[in-house]
Amino acid sequence: MKAYQSQNFDEALELFNTALTEETNYHQESIYNFISAIYSGQGDLENSVVYAEKALALRPDYRGYVTLGRNYHLIGNDEKAEENYKKAIELNPKKGEAYASFGALLLGQKKYADAVTALETATDFEPKIAVIHANLAIAYHFVGETEKSEAEFKKAEELKCENLDEFRERINEE
Repeated sequence: MKAYQSQNFDEALELFNTALTEETNYHQESIYNFISAIYSGQGDLENSVVYAEKALALRPDYRGYVTLGRNYHLIGNDEKAEENYKKAIELNPKKGEAYASFGALLLGQKKYADAVTALETATDFEPKIAVIHANLAIAYHFVGETEKSEAEFKKAEELKCENLDEFRERINEE
């Protein structure tokens, strides 16, 4: 843990891998999560995914599934990203982050009606997260709900959404 906290990641990886074969106070899934986080921090998402999968196989975790979904999306495997967002939603259907991430994924796939559904649910649980409103504004636009789209852009602006102009530009790119 000292190596991990001091960001000596090579040493931390070596020690965590050793810990997997020896007696330790840490649960195996925690060690896998640490290893996954190290790989993610180093930009090695493929290895991060491998260890996150191992951790989640031992102990399902909402946050872990959301993170794994994001990492799968970043490496271009949207099918696995969707699968993990859905697992997170199943594990805790009353949290908005997984719905927001899933909605953003659907938005990128141009599945606008499905994106609206997921993003509306996300705003129900997380009404003060500006980026969710900005994504919902885009989804509304593409399903022909221009008044709702503008209302969501206004909410995103009120909530001080960073890069709001970039969200508005996405409407013009299609």
